[in-house]
Amino acid sequence: MQEIATMIALLKAIPFGIFLSLLVALFMGSGGATGGMLAVHRLDVNLAQYGIDMKLYWSWYLFLGGTALSWFLLLMMGD
Repeated sequence: MQEIATMIALLKAIPFGIFLSLLVALFMGSGGATGGMLAVHRLDVNLAQYGIDMKLYWSWYLFLGGTALSWFLLLMMGD
């Protein structure tokens, strides 16, 4: 039963990791910084058939770190 609760906490933590990564990378990337070890990259999303042309900033290291941080916080909160 504990393993199921741990996996559910991980699934709950993934959206928080996405939000944290997008938010921090947005401020760092729009300022022109790459974040050193964080490796912030600009992604160009161009879907002409839907009229979407966006620039997003992303860092896999921020995503993994933010997901791990929120996962541990959710595990500590318990039920």
